[in-house]
Amino acid sequence: MIKDVAFVAIAVTDPEKARKFYQETLELKPGMTAMEGAWVEYEIGGTTLGVGCHPDWKPSRDGTTVAFETDDIDAAIAKLKERGVNLDLDKLETPVCWMAQFRDPDGNKLVVHQRKSA
Repeated sequence: MIKDVAFVAIAVTDPEKARKFYQETLELKPGMTAMEGAWVEYEIGGTTLGVGCHPDWKPSRDGTTVAFETDDIDAAIAKLKERGVNLDLDKLETPVCWMAQFRDPDGNKLVVHQRKSA
């Protein structure tokens, strides 16, 4: 029935503030933009991340979490902190990865993640 993930969507309240965060803080490059800038898609690897604003769709501190893969988690965490991002969960090691959790300006949970080498 399910063959792939079409996109991951994140609800935001202020499209301009969200664009600044996703494009400047996280250095994502915008792709398609729709609804007069209220919806922006970012292509990351084989996944599309949609960030959008609509009156019937609200951000949630307990909603979807997106994990962004990085080659150097320590450098990524340092860069986030330099840009004023506070971590909810400091760097954590699991048997297969390292990760740290933070939030966007609307409180949506995000994770920076690095897989361990096989």
